[in-house]
Amino acid sequence: MKRLSTFLIILFFGLQSFSQEYNPVVSNVINSVDLDSLTMWLRNISGEDPVIINGVEETIDHRVDSWGNDLAMEYIADVLESYGLEPTIDNYNANGKNVYATQLGTTYPDQYYMICAHYDAVDYYCADDNGSGTAAVFEAVRILTQMSFEYSIIYALWDQEEIGLVGSGNYAQNASNMGMDILGVINMDMIAYDSDNDMVAEIHRNSASNTVELSNYLVAIDEIYEIPVVPEVQYPGATASDHSRFWNFGYAAVLMIEEYFGGNFNPYYHTENDRIDICNLDYFHGMSQLAIGTLSSLASPVSFGTGVNEQFAGSPLILGNYPNPFSGQTTVTYELTNSSDLNLQLVNSQGSTVQTLVNGLQNAGKHHYEINVNELPKGIYFLVGTTQRGSQTHKLVVQ
Repeated sequence: MKRLSTFLIILFFGLQSFSQEYNPVVSNVINSVDLDSLTMWLRNISGEDPVIINGVEETIDHRVDSWGNDLAMEYIADVLESYGLEPTIDNYNANGKNVYATQLGTTYPDQYYMICAHYDAVDYYCADDNGSGTAAVFEAVRILTQMSFEYSIIYALWDQEEIGLVGSGNYAQNASNMGMDILGVINMDMIAYDSDNDMVAEIHRNSASNTVELSNYLVAIDEIYEIPVVPEVQYPGATASDHSRFWNFGYAAVLMIEEYFGGNFNPYYHTENDRIDICNLDYFHGMSQLAIGTLSSLASPVSFGTGVNEQFAGSPLILGNYPNPFSGQTTVTYELTNSSDLNLQLVNSQGSTVQTLVNGLQNAGKHHYEINVNELPKGIYFLVGTTQRGSQTHKLVVQ
């Protein structure tokens, strides 16, 4: 287990000074990164399982732009929208389609932190490259959209990385031209292969605009919250992924990747044998925790004097479900910070209770509950959870 001699690490980020110390809200975010949810996202985007797109069951059997990857693009947009975001589909050329959405900050809406990955591929499946990074962005959306942050967060999925970093390059150039104040970019590309189980997480940096400080911030998060991966900072970092396009325009950006330089790179890279069964799911989980935890800390959760996020100040309860949107069956998740009486109901858009899922004393921790909605009409529903300290709601979409 990693030990930390001090919990206070001062990082200078541009003109701002960040006091990086233990925050229970960030800890809660890291603990909310769910391996079952990540696995579901990865199976969906890599074509192992069918998904619902525009009310129709489809299988995303590939994400190759020149073969047509509209199914993947539409699925990404559906996921973003299902969590209350407004996705932008940017058709920047004949085949290229970036998909991204912004969660506005409460204090600094015009300053942005970004988490991103490319969703395109070169063959069938391509789970590690880069279904893994795409799935981690989805998991960030699932967790962080239930919270408020001082800074805005951009969730971005790039197209045409595999033919020259085209989608990210287009976005970065436009952002620079518009003077967008992007404070940091976390790019995830191939974060699920670790055959020797050494849990090494390469963090690639360059000297562009505080990238050194951003890489140090990731290392600090790993140490403070004892995330089970081993960061190794690579300088000068590789330029063969989307982060480098942000370097080109002076933005702080890092690449999170498996051992690209370390000798344990995925041998099934760029083949149809790159499937979920060759992935190290515990490693994938840890990499996702590091990325999402770092993002949540950088974006500054809205807090009271105690440092506890508004979401947790009134009620020690986190609600979610996956998949969402869904048809037939979904897994409801609820997490309690303390043992508590809980009443958890499924409510329709008219406010009528459809089903009582839980009613009684529940232990602290994360819980899963399977529900079947085959007989329910399509539409918007809500989970409503009530404890002694307040209520939380979560939107579900039945297709």
